[in-house]
Parts: sequence; C-alpha cells; structure tokens
Amino acid sequence: MSNPLRLDHDVRRVNDVPVLSVSGEIDIYTSPVFKQAVVNLVSEGNQHLVIDLSKVTFMDSSGFGTLLGATKRLRPGGGALYLAGANGTISRMLSLTRLDTIMQTYPTVDAAVDAVPGRETAAAA
Repeated sequence: MSNPLRLDHDVRRVNDVPVLSVSGEIDIYTSPVFKQAVVNLVSEGNQHLVIDLSKVTFMDSSGFGTLLGATKRLRPGGGALYLAGANGTISRMLSLTRLDTIMQTYPTVDAAVDAVPGRETAAAA
C-alpha cells in the first residue's frame, strides 16, 4: 500500500547521536509529520540531531521552517542541527536562504555524526 502522505521517516542512533532519516517529499501536506518527528527528538532532551535528507526528493518552505525552528530550540542549550545528504536543489535553497550559515551540512550521515562535539566513539571508549 502506498503512503498517501508521500513521506516516511525513522530514527536510529549512530554513535549515540540520534539520526532522523526522512524519505519522500516534505511539503505543506507532509510537513506536520516531519515537524512532529523533529519536535519529539528535541523534546526527548537530545542536544544534537542529525537529519538524513539523502532520500528527500522535494522540500518546500514548510520543511525549511521546521529546520529553522529546531535550530532555534537547540541552540540555547549548546546544541545544533546537522543535515546530511541534501540533494542539489535542497542545498541551493539552504544557500539562497542563508540557512546554510546557521545549519551545518554534510555529504553523509557518518560525516555529520563525526562532526558532533563531545560524543564518545567506540574507538575512544
């Protein structure tokens, strides 16, 4: 059965960093699902979040608004949002809106997780 909302997501931990993987389209219809997933992770007390956008095919202003809102909630506690795998169109929009100056972007989830400060890696433990 196909997803009528055209958006799927799941959460996993990589080196104890929460990673929200999103696939499909983030638009006015699906952004409430995306926003709730992000809010849930922030509400759980996570300081740093990685959002894997590698399977997101489209994002409108409602999706960018969710990213900005999460950044504003994380920053006062010293946290940050790390975006991984954004396609060319999404990367260009981040640049045009200058959101790339307040959100860190990385080509892969592993690179984003590696950039999270203060985390313990298996090798360091």
